[in-house]
Amino acid sequence: MRSILWILTSLSFLLAKDITFKLQTLKNDSHQLISISGASNNQNQPNFERSSRDDTSTIWLDDLEGDISGWTVAPEWELTDESSFSPSNSFHMDDDNYDVVSSIVSPLISVPELTSESELLKLNFALWCDFPDFDGAGDNFLEDYYWVDIANLSDVPVYFHETATDAYEGQSWGCSDPAIGGYLDAWVQVLQTPTITVPAVDPTLSAMMKWGLEDYAGATVAGTCTDGWDAANVRISNDGGITWNLLVGSDPYDFDYGYGWIYNDPEYDCGGSLEQVAAGWGGQADWHEVTFGLGDYSGQDVIIQFAFGSDPSYSFLDDNSLTGLMVDNIFITDGSGSITFQDNADDENSMLAMNGMEFAWEQFFYDYGDATRPGSLGWEVYPSGAAFNGNAELDISSYAGADIKIRFTGRTDDNDDGGNGEGLFIDDVHIWNVMYNDVPMVNNLAATAGDNQVVVSWDMPAGGTYTNEDISYVDGTMEDAIFMSSGTSIMGEYFDMPYGVEAVFANSVEIWGVEGNSGETTVFGYEVVAGVPVTTATFSSPITLVEGQWNTLNVNWTFSGDFLIAIEVSETIAIGIDSDNAPGQNSWANLGGWQPWTEVAIENSLTDGEFGVNANVTTIGGSTPVFNVYRSMNGDEFNIMFNGAGINGNEYVDNTSQNGNEYCYQITSIYGDDESNPAGPVCVIPEAQTIYEIAYDDGSDETSINAGNMNTLCVKFTPSGYPADLYRASFFTVGTSNAVAFVNVWDDDGENGMPGTLLVTNVPITFAGGTWTPVSLASENIIIEDGSFYIGWMETEQTPPVGVDSNSPSTNSYIDVGIGAGFEPFGTYFEGAFMIRAELDSVNVLGLNDGFEDNLPKSFGLKQNYPNPFNPTTTIRFDLAGQAKTVLSLYDVSGREVMTLINKDLSAGQYTFSLNAGDFPSGMYFYKLTAQDQSGQIIFSSTKKLVLMK
Repeated sequence: MRSILWILTSLSFLLAKDITFKLQTLKNDSHQLISISGASNNQNQPNFERSSRDDTSTIWLDDLEGDISGWTVAPEWELTDESSFSPSNSFHMDDDNYDVVSSIVSPLISVPELTSESELLKLNFALWCDFPDFDGAGDNFLEDYYWVDIANLSDVPVYFHETATDAYEGQSWGCSDPAIGGYLDAWVQVLQTPTITVPAVDPTLSAMMKWGLEDYAGATVAGTCTDGWDAANVRISNDGGITWNLLVGSDPYDFDYGYGWIYNDPEYDCGGSLEQVAAGWGGQADWHEVTFGLGDYSGQDVIIQFAFGSDPSYSFLDDNSLTGLMVDNIFITDGSGSITFQDNADDENSMLAMNGMEFAWEQFFYDYGDATRPGSLGWEVYPSGAAFNGNAELDISSYAGADIKIRFTGRTDDNDDGGNGEGLFIDDVHIWNVMYNDVPMVNNLAATAGDNQVVVSWDMPAGGTYTNEDISYVDGTMEDAIFMSSGTSIMGEYFDMPYGVEAVFANSVEIWGVEGNSGETTVFGYEVVAGVPVTTATFSSPITLVEGQWNTLNVNWTFSGDFLIAIEVSETIAIGIDSDNAPGQNSWANLGGWQPWTEVAIENSLTDGEFGVNANVTTIGGSTPVFNVYRSMNGDEFNIMFNGAGINGNEYVDNTSQNGNEYCYQITSIYGDDESNPAGPVCVIPEAQTIYEIAYDDGSDETSINAGNMNTLCVKFTPSGYPADLYRASFFTVGTSNAVAFVNVWDDDGENGMPGTLLVTNVPITFAGGTWTPVSLASENIIIEDGSFYIGWMETEQTPPVGVDSNSPSTNSYIDVGIGAGFEPFGTYFEGAFMIRAELDSVNVLGLNDGFEDNLPKSFGLKQNYPNPFNPTTTIRFDLAGQAKTVLSLYDVSGREVMTLINKDLSAGQYTFSLNAGDFPSGMYFYKLTAQDQSGQIIFSSTKKLVLMK
């Protein structure tokens, strides 16, 4: 049985292509993911970091307080002091401007070159987006929204190129990104002839043409004449390229106004100066000849362009059939067939590949005014990672060294049926750099406390070199699979490569074919920067998945370091997931922006684990790490451990820790001279194995009670052996409030064994409702020699009630409600146990060995302690042949008595004493046993040596 989880997050809108986006649907954001086995509870939050930020500095900042003459400001925008982020001014577009698309464009910004491989450039800005009519009609179509674009004026990309892929013959001209095999959003590209003199008699242009473009059916954009999407056409100029006219040939155009033109330049829209060349072809067309009559230009000098334009959404990454425009065998002939011009992209290739714009706007991201989106509830700096589409990390490193402009565009529909707000405010446009440490950090750092010992462990980061090595993060069995109920997404595995590699060759990839959800899809390869996959795939290739097996694809892709291999997941194509390896350390998903899969799984109760994607890898360069261990004790600074530098393994045992102290650990990776930022800290408190807890409740609170202001309650505890050191108390309180009570410990020397002498007096402790609050008592040095003791508190007016376990007897619970009766059994009022517990250390308990009643020692004797040397506990054994006043003392090397271990009358028997020397410095000590008879005469004395080695 398959269960479906509909993930309806706050990112629930995809922009309609009215003005910028084609599909009036929100499906791509309502990412309706399906786990074949249904909702899951196996998620665990992973502990993984691949890089970390060190510092930042400002590259460019405009707070709009000075000269703004460099900004281009449309009429619907204004500089205002009505509201701003800092300190006084901002740009404002009121949403009272109905049915408009309006922009502000920054001055020219010269972005500096990157200074190191560890530098990133980021863009952010402050905004207040009070656009309540983002979905006024309630039909999941965005109505009022905004977007951000960037234009690179220094490096306008050119994508027409000669290619043998799908060529008509030999090579053909193709308009596509060769790295992925198709076109992307917001392109205008042209393939232009040199200046040609058109023959005088019956001139004709012919060319073999093929295109894979977006289907134009249903295209419409409010406020424009759009009737097609991405477009291709052929145009001519007889004035050196100043003006252009459309060439209409044997294959009629499919539409009159392509949004692929209009989006990039509004002059293509009806009434604009380029309206006459706004027509175009769309959809799919295989190789065929198209001819154009040139009679109107006989004898003239002309330039001819094969042109392509794409709008800002839906391209090859959404549909791998969108491969772009291809042209071959271009001829200009006269009526006799004589060739005036030819280009075959092989030996005859004089065509010029050009960008069709002075500069091209590249969409950074878009957003809207829902309450969950940045800036919707008031001024906010748009944070890195918040954008759910486009450049989610706000990374502009690709523009380093270039001159750029930034454009903010607001769009409103023709009504305010969703509400009328203050509009869109923009302030503090900021470009900044961040230096990050990309030396791999260890993952899954953990510390386990023992008795005066801490074991620290971690997962090894990638190291060494790979030669045709199969890299897999799964165990070979897929317990579940993820696919879509609508729309598509990209999901795959992040492959950690050894630090310092010069190149990584992904020789082949393997994709698991999910039963019932396999078939044709696309495999993508992504570079990774600062631990996050880049937005655009570097490589792609079609693959047909066969269910129930690993499907191998030889790719020979080259990456610079870490990389990600992913597939397109759809309604029919699933990606297998190995839930036995949850939480997923390497699985990622792109549902509008890259995110670790574990985060998606946890948020939506989906199966977590590693995806069924493997790679065969060869690397050049790389090194193997060693590790440094840093420790902090009780909140002090971190210092490298004396034996914690350059560790080869992934475990460190700290034998210098002492019970009762908090130790925190950080681990760094060392590759040659490069050290990572520290992973951690992880903190533990080692405790003696001799510590035990006394509890009279079962851990559940059925009710609770307060004794009242300045009144007391307590629980009676009886150790299992003597002497016993009081180590810690714990109180469970109920409710949501946090308040103080005064903790007390009483001896049982009161009347009839009731609380008497205060051993600990009114220690103020803040108790948090709904949890156990531990109270350390080890520093009070309370030793229970015999009998019982009581732990409790004196309350204030705000003290939260103590939990009461009504399923357990009230035998040991006592209360003083302030009526003059003193402590009374709690059972007088209610049957139940106060949820107060005690922990004691039995390390110094003197034990009489059992089983010797019929074979008592014939003589007195003192045994050698074991172990010896020791740290910090050891056992001392001695024999008493008869009853004696027994003294066991510890001395340092100077002969000074440092501790009396035993001083009491003991009967005949064999005894063991557990010594804890944790408070003593390392060194040599002596222990001495003396036995006296009833008259005080020494009848036995013996001294032995022991060594404490910490």
